[in-house]
Amino acid sequence: MTLTLTEPLSGALHELLAARSLRERNRELVLALVAAGNRGEVNCLTRHWAGAAETGGGTLPDGLGLGLRVEGVVADNDAVALRVTARAQGAAWSLVAELRFDTAGRIEQCHDLLVPRTPAS
Repeated sequence: MTLTLTEPLSGALHELLAARSLRERNRELVLALVAAGNRGEVNCLTRHWAGAAETGGGTLPDGLGLGLRVEGVVADNDAVALRVTARAQGAAWSLVAELRFDTAGRIEQCHDLLVPRTPAS
């Protein structure tokens, strides 16, 4: 018995692979933003520590020593949810962000929540 792909199956397979590629691309874009933040670049994830610097082109203050550690990433179509632990100058925060990308991979929306971590008693 020879198996052949029918047109509806081929279309469904193409859609599945395209959606997977989109999720993977968007996940990689978010991880690249985290890496850029760790290099000291200002972006939508590091704006909280940037002060008066402009988002997307400035650099973080010298001596800040911001370190971002990815705790989790979930990508679905054009949206990515990210959970990060941020550390700078002896303090720590939890950062949760949702980012949406356009078809060219540019950020359309970035919503985040920054919560200071308090030491356990």
